[in-house]
Amino acid sequence: MKAVIMAGGKGTRLRPLTVHTPKPMVPLLNRPCMEYTIHLLKRHGITDIAVTLQYLPDAIRSYFGDGSRFGVSLTYFEEATPLGTAGSVKNCAEFLDDRFLVISGDTLTDIDLTEAVRFHERNGALATLILTRVETPLEFGVVMTDESGRITRFLEKPSWAEVFSDTVNTGMYVFEPEVLSYIEEDREVDFSKELFPAFLDAALPLFGHIAEGYWSDIGSLDVYRQTQADMLDGRVRVEIDAREIAPRIFLENHVRIDSSVRLEGPVYIGENVHLQAGVSVGAYSVLGSHSVICAGTRLGQSILWENSYIGQRAELTGAILGRNVSVGPCVLLGEGAVIGDRCRIGAKAVVKDGVKVWPHKEIEECANVHTSLIYGTKQSKRLFGGNGIKGLANVEITPEFVTRLAAAYAYLLKPGSKIALSACAHPFAQLLKHSVMTSLCSSGIDTIDIGISIAPVNRYAVRQFHCQGGIHIHMDESAEEKQVVIQFVDQLGLPVSRDWERKIENACWQETYVRSLHHLGYLHVEHQVQETYTRELLEQIDAALIRRRGFNLLIECEPRFLPAFLAPLFGALGVTAVYGAVAEGVGRHGVDLAVRLHKNGEQFELFTDTGERLTPEQLMALQLLACRGQRRQIGLPVSAPEEMEQLARRMQVEVVRTKLSPRAMMEVSPDERFHPLFDAVFSLVCILAHLSREKQPLSQLTAQLPACHMDKTTVFCPWAWKGKVMRKMLEEHKGQQLELVDGIKVYDAHGWVLILPDTEHSHVNIISQGVTAESASTLAALFARRIAEFQSR
Repeated sequence: MKAVIMAGGKGTRLRPLTVHTPKPMVPLLNRPCMEYTIHLLKRHGITDIAVTLQYLPDAIRSYFGDGSRFGVSLTYFEEATPLGTAGSVKNCAEFLDDRFLVISGDTLTDIDLTEAVRFHERNGALATLILTRVETPLEFGVVMTDESGRITRFLEKPSWAEVFSDTVNTGMYVFEPEVLSYIEEDREVDFSKELFPAFLDAALPLFGHIAEGYWSDIGSLDVYRQTQADMLDGRVRVEIDAREIAPRIFLENHVRIDSSVRLEGPVYIGENVHLQAGVSVGAYSVLGSHSVICAGTRLGQSILWENSYIGQRAELTGAILGRNVSVGPCVLLGEGAVIGDRCRIGAKAVVKDGVKVWPHKEIEECANVHTSLIYGTKQSKRLFGGNGIKGLANVEITPEFVTRLAAAYAYLLKPGSKIALSACAHPFAQLLKHSVMTSLCSSGIDTIDIGISIAPVNRYAVRQFHCQGGIHIHMDESAEEKQVVIQFVDQLGLPVSRDWERKIENACWQETYVRSLHHLGYLHVEHQVQETYTRELLEQIDAALIRRRGFNLLIECEPRFLPAFLAPLFGALGVTAVYGAVAEGVGRHGVDLAVRLHKNGEQFELFTDTGERLTPEQLMALQLLACRGQRRQIGLPVSAPEEMEQLARRMQVEVVRTKLSPRAMMEVSPDERFHPLFDAVFSLVCILAHLSREKQPLSQLTAQLPACHMDKTTVFCPWAWKGKVMRKMLEEHKGQQLELVDGIKVYDAHGWVLILPDTEHSHVNIISQGVTAESASTLAALFARRIAEFQSR
């Protein structure tokens, strides 16, 4: 049997360690990660191995050669352009003439490959995915199987609401050679995103083998540290090529240790390391070959690659050093500091916790380094929330931050791309917009400034000017502390996908920027976008009908922009608008209805002529009625009441149930320029047209809307428990009618309950619908109690 080692990984999340080192060559206990993969294959009798290469291929070739030094035969296949996981295996097709195994060269595992192959044979599988169980599967591909092991569902890097299983894809597969016939040549194809879902749709024999054993995807610096700690603790079965001179203290050959040196196991010390007098090496330290640790130095939980030089009385705590790093005397390296290859740290310098220094940098004597040198640190949480990036104004979201964010975004775009920019009227939002604009232009990206605006107009402008994306910034002043919200949209004017959010986050954390004086972007200012938006919006509705009705409205909105924006629209519709607080009373102004427009222009609240506020369900029903005849299909979140679906069907509108994210709902009808659930102005105008057709006041029309009995509550749930709660909930309701579009939706005779982990806070949302208000409340309370009980066990 043959194998393919996938060794093309860049290891971007391990930077700065991987700037000059491909991820498979990152050392674990002084040996390249891929060396352990080769040993594992050899242990299971697999010695004929193909290796796929892309990033820094010569580093891998020069170390492993033809494989004879390791008792195997290696054949290399290099990709001229990225081909994806499946495409890279297809590139080895000439080598693969029988059943074969695919394994990553940048993970560490001791999983029983022989047992996985037996499982594959027993089930007559075309493809078998080797799976493992993890506590928090958010960064992996979750795979669900039935009792026989046949795969039933894939979830690539799920949200908390999709953590239905703790079994994840390890990136190890057993394939029959026929699999290659399903992969196109010379095209980028991914196993998880394309090939396996296609196999599932075609009902091909696709199985998942849940394996026992250790598995670590070394995708971050924290995991890199932990993996070596696990090796030192004996948690993984690997060959440690060193003498164990005392319990869990490993030394390679020719190590020189002064008699006064203190070693606290577990530690690993490479070949030709010299530890001078008074050195203290704390637990979970790994010292690469040919390193010199001078007198009086203290190391704790630190990892040094080969040829490190540490001066006298230095102190390193939880630091990682690349190759050929020189650290002067009395230097202090803080917890989590990472120093790239060939850096020089001057005497008495202090590098603070978490700081990263990219390769070939020099830090002067006595310097105090509290921010990363050239490249920044990774955030402790994901940047994007449910609807963009949010943070405290001028505290978390600063001009410096948005400058870096825009540069990271520009790095992902093709040179010469156009991006539409807008912001609300707040001076700080406008300031941030100019910071974004400057950063994009300096990175070679053209910008179209549409000025003060709202998010729906920004989405409209992206399509109008054929942009590759858009950014809108607004201030959310509803809380005591003002927050900034930054929204990114793609070329269709839809909120960017989660895949793009991850790309932006990673680029921002790595701060990999591309700037050139010879390729600057151009700034275009467009003054007519709002007029074009208004004109096209009016073409969507019967303006004459609304003019004949002659509405009087009370509008509560931000006072600096929206009244001026709405004036020409209301003028064209013959609408008289009074601007003021809804709390002043609808009756006092004698209006037909009142509207509270949210600042971003996406959401609004509606009040009848009698002053009654419409519930969210009533407003949604009215929005559906108002868009009658305008669309054939609409996306409704899985949390929407059943009556909305029935109402849409009566209007001959197809309903597609989606996740609760704005993108999921909007991409059901991507060609629509205006979306009734995310464009408050368009939705309001459509409702006015509907009221004109019905010739009834809003209070009477509201009374005719279907009654929906909903309840919503939240339960505290630590992040570490969210996956467990979802899995327990799924197990407890096995056999019942379930819906797994977003979260877990459980149906029973009295209604349904949706269990949805929050993506931004430590709690789980519970939304229920019942035949009565009491049954809805009872259902929500029952499930809230069960979730709390799960955590107390």
